[in-house]
Amino acid sequence: MTGAHAQNFDKSVVTTPQVRAELLAHAPQGVVPGQPIWVGLQITHQPQWHTYWKNAGDSGLPTQLQWTLPAGVTAGEIAWPTPMRIRVGTLANYGYEDTVLLPVPLTVSPDFKPGLLDTDLNIKLRASWLVCRQECIPEDGEFTLKIPVRGSTGLHGTAFDAALASQPRPLAKPGAVEVAGQQAIKVSLQGLPPSWQGKTLDFFPETPEIIET
Repeated sequence: MTGAHAQNFDKSVVTTPQVRAELLAHAPQGVVPGQPIWVGLQITHQPQWHTYWKNAGDSGLPTQLQWTLPAGVTAGEIAWPTPMRIRVGTLANYGYEDTVLLPVPLTVSPDFKPGLLDTDLNIKLRASWLVCRQECIPEDGEFTLKIPVRGSTGLHGTAFDAALASQPRPLAKPGAVEVAGQQAIKVSLQGLPPSWQGKTLDFFPETPEIIET
């Protein structure tokens, strides 16, 4: 563990003075070949501390996840929830406060066959994150989790449902982005929910270092 000293109460949990990080799983049908299952790192921040989205903004670094998985199981990309804009002095960053779950789909290949004595799918994760308030602390942790092959793992379904629901979603009609002079970008959107009329909307660029945040 780098940064602040961590205490491990469980192999799936890492705690520091700034965050509590836990590896969670959601596999209500068990481990079924050809069907995805979900795992994710849930980070609970102490007040005034935050970690970062895939585009961190003016400063910071996104959380990184490195998986060690059984043969026949592969991990997809993080399904990043929509971030919030976090201002620190003159900087504008994109990230998360309070509690955030970073879900990742695992693909179980159709020819995946656990051994006769294998009752669990063993998941290992090495994660690193930068947690900041005014100062920033790099931290990392190693996590292990056993997912029952033939049983249901649905305890954290509500957390995964909420995280996936907060993902950005494509509009039914394409929008348009144009550069308006040297100092502005004009974004035109169609098909927004009627309830959004008259409200202030935020713009989050996925690609870093393209515009001034």
